[in-house]
Amino acid sequence: MRFLILTDIHGNLEALDAVLESAQPASFDSVLVLGDLVGYGANPNEVIDRIFDLKPAVMIRGNHDRVASGLGSSKTFNGLAADAIRWTRKVLTTANRTRLAELQSGPVAVNTEIEVCHGTPFDEDHYLTNERDAILALQASKHQICLFGHTHLPVALEDNGGNVRIATPDFGGSTTKTPSQHPIKIVPGLRYLLNPGSVGQPRDGDSRAAYATLDSEAKNEFVFKRVTYPVSLAQQKILSAGLPEQLATRLAIGH
Repeated sequence: MRFLILTDIHGNLEALDAVLESAQPASFDSVLVLGDLVGYGANPNEVIDRIFDLKPAVMIRGNHDRVASGLGSSKTFNGLAADAIRWTRKVLTTANRTRLAELQSGPVAVNTEIEVCHGTPFDEDHYLTNERDAILALQASKHQICLFGHTHLPVALEDNGGNVRIATPDFGGSTTKTPSQHPIKIVPGLRYLLNPGSVGQPRDGDSRAAYATLDSEAKNEFVFKRVTYPVSLAQQKILSAGLPEQLATRLAIGH
């Protein structure tokens, strides 16, 4: 099975459209969405509509989806995130607010080898940022491969019997205008925590939209991918919507 993996789109329609154009339908069999369709960006309704049109095999909620739908509080959000989610709540259609409210929380099994979560398998809101977090996540995970998001940072963590190796993908520099990718071979007997990075708000210093593919059969590999998109248009929409200026400026630096 060939999967297209998307996470942390955050209302950035331009980034999502660039990803979907780059990932041609013939190149994947199924879509997995790891949460945070909304928050920060200026097109939450359009992003939700696009994602639901893809008919993902598995789609879970992120913390921004939960709060935007009215199922949670923004008290734990920083100022920028709280401002953005209040705006998002106001502009969401009733239908899309219901869609977000009905999303499952992770972890959710995709098949016998793969599960998905937003933050970690033990807490959907926890940021997996170090080896200790990885060990706890591996202990909580019930599958060989756990796909996660939330941090907006592409990373692969490989567990070989308690020895965790962390690999950050090399995309050949953030200034390249052409799509780039970095494959990770899935080795039988090893376990993996894999984060494709954020479609709509990358935070690794690379402004290009991030996503991934996973071929769980023929090639048995996970491929990190990056693609350029019209950042200036996404920025203009954020400013026109009256959202905080910093949400626009950060898109250009990938932070």
